[in-house]
Amino acid sequence: MTDFSHAVFKKLDRIPAAPNFARYNFNELAKMTKAYVQFAKGMPTVSYKDGMLIIKDIVLGLSDIPQARKAARLRPPSPSREAVIGFVDAFCCYAFSRQYQATPAYSDFQASFQIGRDLWVPVRPTLVARENGQLKPIFVFGWKSVPLDTFQRRLLMTILDDAIFSLTDFQNSDAEIVFLPESDGFRTPEVWHRGDYKLLSDTEMNNQIELFLTARNDARPIIADWLNARTPNVQPTDVREDARQIPLGVDSPTGPKT
Repeated sequence: MTDFSHAVFKKLDRIPAAPNFARYNFNELAKMTKAYVQFAKGMPTVSYKDGMLIIKDIVLGLSDIPQARKAARLRPPSPSREAVIGFVDAFCCYAFSRQYQATPAYSDFQASFQIGRDLWVPVRPTLVARENGQLKPIFVFGWKSVPLDTFQRRLLMTILDDAIFSLTDFQNSDAEIVFLPESDGFRTPEVWHRGDYKLLSDTEMNNQIELFLTARNDARPIIADWLNARTPNVQPTDVREDARQIPLGVDSPTGPKT
């Protein structure tokens, strides 16, 4: 029997944040179902959380580049430590040429994009800053590649446009989306801005949401089969055989001998 309280099902039931939502969406149902199963079963091996805290301080002028590099190297040993150092170093190089002149705007800003009844895609910028009198949501990614095709990029930008730029305070804002993909051992910036990709039409978005919800449902029995295959098949105990081995004068499993 499948245990539907298993952590894999709990992860499946949570809608991933906008970048991963776009990453696991495809135009084909079978491909999306497979991707979403992999998402539910997978466990991240590297966390960039510590690095994100450091780069926020760089953008807001609370830390300079030498301090940021030092802060990354002072992190305690962990499986993520070297990845965080490389990520922070790469962002420092970008920030040096970018020359941020930003100040804090919102603390822990979060928006959402609705895809169904009580189903929302979380949209969380790395930070929202104010620069040149304009609010700017900034997204920075620790991914070592940019695994998004053109359709997925359009999907992500459409979600951001609906969730953030439809808000009054952001209608005239730009976005800064910073990837730092690695090639030949070096990370180089790939930066997107609002308007770089054509947004999906309402029809395209509605079709994609329907496809996603179908894939999400189709993933459940696949995961159930996977979990059942991993559960050891325990053979039932032969009570009669055990009973024959009980010496006279010893209580049997069904009660004392009379």
